[in-house]
Amino acid sequence: MSKTLSPALAATLLSISLLANPTLAEPIEPVRENDPKILNRYLGLLDQAYPCDWKQAYDTLGNYRLQFSKNIEVLEFACSISPYNEAHVYVRVDSHKPQDAELLSFKRPQNEDSDDPHVVFNGVWDIKTGDLTSFMKGRGLGDCGTYEVHRFTPDGYPHLLEFRAKPECDGNYVQPEKYPVVFTQPQ
Repeated sequence: MSKTLSPALAATLLSISLLANPTLAEPIEPVRENDPKILNRYLGLLDQAYPCDWKQAYDTLGNYRLQFSKNIEVLEFACSISPYNEAHVYVRVDSHKPQDAELLSFKRPQNEDSDDPHVVFNGVWDIKTGDLTSFMKGRGLGDCGTYEVHRFTPDGYPHLLEFRAKPECDGNYVQPEKYPVVFTQPQ
């Protein structure tokens, strides 16, 4: 028997589990776009969130559009800030009020540095769960930093599920998923 599920079966099982918990977003497949009009529409928000050359980054990376419900979508924009960290900023758009697009904020534990509440570093979507994980490297070696997991609701808002940190850059690489736990959301 195969150890992996077919995409259709996996989506069906995930949909069933999501129905049991209405705070979870539907599984979504990001759609890549590269239309300068999209960037220009949200450039003011991006500049407000994080200082970066968004136009240059957009030429290379474009943006991703994620549909969370019939009227709610989230746009992901990324910009390289160092050889090892990429800033990701998210804009929530309600198609009924597109003029009221908003930057999404990511909450972190109180005792953790959150100078950039609108930024997730090195964000990766898990299409099966709808979770956004990130690993901010404290330095290029990757032997320190933070690891966080956010789950989006059908309304397109992120909620922190897990936050891990290894503040000491000691030369010993550990998988970020194994960093000491700072916060976990009770399930």
